[in-house]
This record gives sequence, structure tokens and C-alpha cells, in this order.
Amino acid sequence: MGNLLDTLTFSESNRRTENTDPKINLRRKMAAALDHQIAGAEAELKGETYTIPVEKWVVADKATGAKERAKVQKTLRRMWFRDASDRIMIELRFANKPISVNGKPSIVVGAMDKLVPTLTTIRKAVMQGELDAALKVASDSRKRTLKLPKAGTTTQAPKAGK
Repeated sequence: MGNLLDTLTFSESNRRTENTDPKINLRRKMAAALDHQIAGAEAELKGETYTIPVEKWVVADKATGAKERAKVQKTLRRMWFRDASDRIMIELRFANKPISVNGKPSIVVGAMDKLVPTLTTIRKAVMQGELDAALKVASDSRKRTLKLPKAGTTTQAPKAGK
């Protein structure tokens, strides 16, 4: 009787080393967003609506104001739209910022039945790193807007000795 561990394949990588590359993390986030877009497009082709389950704090007891986490359904914010000539277009967004691909703000899909294959192609391009530069620009611009001081407030230098 052989050892069971001999049937497994072991690797040098671990969770810490695999999750430290910022490019990989940006790719994974964009791929997850595109997975939702693909599911939403498939649902729309079937005539259904697609919602994303998210956890949210809700007031459980109005009298005491106690809050609890609850799963709620969030509607999908579609990346696709119809232009004036009734063509389907995709405007890629990351960190709520539009991403320009090849210097263009949108991708022409044409008919609705071509939307899922086009989104799948974009997802493959993201995972191969073809949009790394655009994702980094969108991510960095999001970071800059988050660090801006609030209107009417001033930033103070820390006091000496503290």
C-alpha cells in the first residue's frame, strides 16, 4: 500500500507570494467584474434580470437602532449601452473610471448576440495582461481622488515632539 501524500503534487508558491503582485490583483478584480457583466448579458438575452448578492448593514430594530448584516440584491451596472444607430457598445470601467482601449473610449459590439463573446474576449485579454497599463491608470486616479482633503478643511502638519 503506497502513501497517499505521494499522489499529490506540491508547489513552492504560497498565498502570500501569489497575492502580492498588484498587476495580478487588478486583473483579478477586473475579471470578476467582467464575469458579472457576462452573466448579466446572458440573463438579458434570456429576458431575465441579473442581480448581484452583496452583504449590507441594515437596521434590524428601528426602536433601538440595532444593525445587522444582511444579504441584499444589487442591480448590475451594465458596461454596455446602445448608441444612436442602435449598435451595442461597451465602455469598460474600473474603479468607477472609464478605461480607454487603444485610445478609444468604447468598443463596438454591434448586435446583442455578439455581446457575450466580446466580453469573454475582453476578459481573456485582461487575464493575459493586455490592459495592465489602463487598469493601473484607473486605479491610480482612484487613489488620488480618495486622498484629497475635504472642501473647507486644511491639512495641518503634525506638532513637534509627537
